Amino acid sequence: MSSTKDIILACARDQYLSDGYKGLSMRKIADKAGISATAIYRHFNNKEELFHKLVKKGFRTYTQYLTPALAESTAEMRFKKTMEYALNFILEQPKYFELIFVKSETKDELVNFDDLRIDSKISFDFYTARINECMDEGYLKKDNASEISVLLLASYTGFFALYTSGLLPRTDKEIRKLYWRTIDRILNGVVT
Repeated sequence: MSSTKDIILACARDQYLSDGYKGLSMRKIADKAGISATAIYRHFNNKEELFHKLVKKGFRTYTQYLTPALAESTAEMRFKKTMEYALNFILEQPKYFELIFVKSETKDELVNFDDLRIDSKISFDFYTARINECMDEGYLKKDNASEISVLLLASYTGFFALYTSGLLPRTDKEIRKLYWRTIDRILNGVVT
């Protein structure tokens, strides 16, 4: 069962995605959450803090999707699972994907708050660590792991921006097949 704070954040996320930051209203969020407007202030001091916590939750949710890949026994499998869990994130959490990878106000938050830059860097560092492991094990060619991370994340975000815009297949089976064919094409240049 979701806490009141989680319900408020989900309602804020949905309102932000439909109305933008300027349209983000504590009263509208409270109405959608089924609580009084003053009840929101028990959890968040103001709209700015609410939005900050919303972005933080988006990055943490993404990281939670990726980290189970660490349970795999080889670097190659950890890397492939990371890519699979990134796919699962977009298919299961498209609103958080849009929030953290597409919206310009999120970028503004990242510029202004060190804690959010740290949260956002966790996923980038996670990718980079998996790539470094694969280079060490010989699955990927020796190269600049950070630049390979940029390539994969740029491809990933572009791919799913197309998906969330409705420009790619919509069935789970079709999108998964296209995703893996796309990843295979990208990796073709870096796999040994």
